[in-house]
Amino acid sequence: MKVLVGSENPVKIQSVQDGFLTFFDQIEVEGIHVDTGVAEQPVNDAVFEGAKHRAENIKRINDQQNLGATFFVGIEGGVFQLQERWFCLNVVYILDHHNRDSFATTGLYELPSAISEDLLIEKGLGRAMGELANDTYAAREHGTVGFLTNGKMDRFQNQVQGITLALIPFVNDTLYFPAS
Repeated sequence: MKVLVGSENPVKIQSVQDGFLTFFDQIEVEGIHVDTGVAEQPVNDAVFEGAKHRAENIKRINDQQNLGATFFVGIEGGVFQLQERWFCLNVVYILDHHNRDSFATTGLYELPSAISEDLLIEKGLGRAMGELANDTYAAREHGTVGFLTNGKMDRFQNQVQGITLALIPFVNDTLYFPAS
């Protein structure tokens, strides 16, 4: 089974592979850069929109180039404001070749108050975390979750969780897609 990921980010590609291997035996995962259609730092609903755009754009490329993929995955990281606080999460959107789809998220966790709304919006979470961690690659290597958990969880583990949850409808298709 071929799975296309709407990103060339190696962490996203590997997390898709590990998430799919939870349920499927033989898979081939390939990442392709696509436009997200959202700002560099997605906020609130734009995080869901970015994940969906990634998957839809990669499916469009698959259909145009006849790449033979079965699943199309979009992962978008972003921030949400709830209860007057900022939270971080990744949204996963999976679309299959029958146009059936599913959303899931990784764990939602609160960001420190040291990262204000202005910092998030103006600099983006990656740069803001890099400054807070005094490490410009903090968000890229282990992610915000890696920094905030003191390395007990990293962005890869976090994203595998989201992929696994987004696959629930596809492994329970009679419950979620009864007409198919």
